[in-house]
Amino acid sequence: MNKILNLGKIKLTMHDNGFPRGFILKRELTVKEARYLMYELLGIDIGEREDYESQEEYKEYNDRLCWDVNAWLRGDADESVIAEYAYDCSDEQLGMHNMLIIAQYLIKKGII
Repeated sequence: MNKILNLGKIKLTMHDNGFPRGFILKRELTVKEARYLMYELLGIDIGEREDYESQEEYKEYNDRLCWDVNAWLRGDADESVIAEYAYDCSDEQLGMHNMLIIAQYLIKKGII
């Protein structure tokens, strides 16, 4: 099965050496969007409510996950921040093909 992605123009920030750093976000991802990106797009088994003893612990986990995902997309954090969430389910790198699907999702949601 093949799929054609039409991503259009994507604005990026760049390092001084000319390499891409991250996306220019029009807005931050919400917790729901960050969880979707992690679980549905990257296949990372993230924490669920029943994994935490209190609602406050679960909220703190989600807030941290959302902050980490946004920082990673902006280029303020490297892939290891996201890979930490996958430590018990995968040791594979995220890969370029995943960034294409992520970019498509971010465009669709008006984030980039």
